[in-house]
Amino acid sequence: MFVLGLDLETTGLDWDTDQIIEIGAVVWDTDTNRPVSLMNRLIDIGGRELNPEIVELTGILSEDLDRFGISEEDALCELLDLAEHCEYVIAHNGNGFDKHFLDNALRKYDQTLNKPWIDTMHDVPYRKDVKTRKLSYLAAEHNFLNPYAHRALFDVLTMFQVLTNYSWVDIIELSKSPTVRVQAIVSYEERVKAKEAGFRWDAPNRVWIKDMKKVQLDQMHYPFEYTTTEI
Repeated sequence: MFVLGLDLETTGLDWDTDQIIEIGAVVWDTDTNRPVSLMNRLIDIGGRELNPEIVELTGILSEDLDRFGISEEDALCELLDLAEHCEYVIAHNGNGFDKHFLDNALRKYDQTLNKPWIDTMHDVPYRKDVKTRKLSYLAAEHNFLNPYAHRALFDVLTMFQVLTNYSWVDIIELSKSPTVRVQAIVSYEERVKAKEAGFRWDAPNRVWIKDMKKVQLDQMHYPFEYTTTEI
């Protein structure tokens, strides 16, 4: 089976107002666990100056986009051509980030990407000792280093290298289960129970939460009550 790994770098976090500046994509053969076709394109954003925080994060300069960038439409057409060969689109935090940017961009050209998505933030049966979900940390937990974090193609290849440690059958099956946000019902004195169970403190809402697949939640037995919301 072929799947399409995807990562986007952007001018910011707001998919309604910010723009894509880099697309990285890899057609991956799940039977042999190897990359088949690789794509990486910088996007010309019409001379718009990049925010210094984005330059620091990605290492991409405004002049790089001016010199090497191609039109967004051409890059998206190339991406859609690759997607034609694949059964799934896979991205790290894809449902929370990349899919929104991609859908908005494609809509401008009356295009869509009609493939099921796998989000490796939640759709991978990570080892119990792996608590992090940050991609660079996941790489370290699996004994390798991403040399160019936040460059699109390198992030996609890093994601796939992590996935080689897991069963594709299990990943696909897990992706079919809804993702839920679990809120622990604990007192201040009991907060350590939530922390030990892997919940994180949501300071603005003053609650302990954890995002997970419903099928995983059904197998858990927490020492406290909780509520769930599908996300």
